[in-house]
Amino acid sequence: MNIVAALSIVVGALIAAGLIMAYPRLRRRWRGPARLDREEARTLVEQLPWRDLLDARRRARLIGLSARLLADVRFVGCNGLEVTRAMQLAVAGQASILCLGAQPGIFALPGEILIYPDAFYIPRDAPDEHGLIDDLPMLASGEAWQEGRVILSWSDVEDALAGAADNVVLHEFAHLLDFAAPDTAGAPPMARTDSWSATFSEAFESLRCDGSPVIDMYGAENPTEFFAVAVEAFFQRGAALYRAHPSLYTLLAAYFDLDTATETPRFASSSASAGLPIG
Repeated sequence: MNIVAALSIVVGALIAAGLIMAYPRLRRRWRGPARLDREEARTLVEQLPWRDLLDARRRARLIGLSARLLADVRFVGCNGLEVTRAMQLAVAGQASILCLGAQPGIFALPGEILIYPDAFYIPRDAPDEHGLIDDLPMLASGEAWQEGRVILSWSDVEDALAGAADNVVLHEFAHLLDFAAPDTAGAPPMARTDSWSATFSEAFESLRCDGSPVIDMYGAENPTEFFAVAVEAFFQRGAALYRAHPSLYTLLAAYFDLDTATETPRFASSSASAGLPIG
């Protein structure tokens, strides 16, 4: 092979690699702004228990954020589950409501969202308090990876929309908000963290020492899990969170630009929590 041919192959490979890396950005530019049609937008909003809190501005922002997620994220059904458009809208709406008031930024979208019909098993690779790793997998409702993947149990998504205390979509996407601020565990990206850190540290220590009538004890594991379960409580049981932890509630209400204590969520029906760990 002569030098010219070799150089041609190298240049061609570099061009191909560059196009692959640039494809997501180019695809967004070529297709124009992501949008939902009128029926999809209506379905998305009507599935949300907090729809009564959405004025015209919030509703428009929510629909825009959800359209972006739906356009850029791949949904994958697992164990034979067929993921419908309505299911995608239900997940996108809940994930995007976390970004209504987000400043200065929002979480990075995952590359894919895997949805199982029910709870699923995940391997344990983190040591416990004794430094041991359990050989048995853990049954879980959800998991979020920093590498760009979210895994959900659809039965638990349905339970949350029906009024369960846990909300796997909010929990896992709260982790993505936390990942977006890598310098501060248990906090979303924000310009100033002084008041946030003080209020959250106090509430976290209170949970560890005394428990809470609203916040799940799973949050006592570490600040990252505490943030995720506090977000769940804010949306699923806002009035109760306000009564039990007014300072924490006020901080969350300011960040999310919603006052969930003022309106009872319109859940689909009453439902008991599945009570499974969510990562």
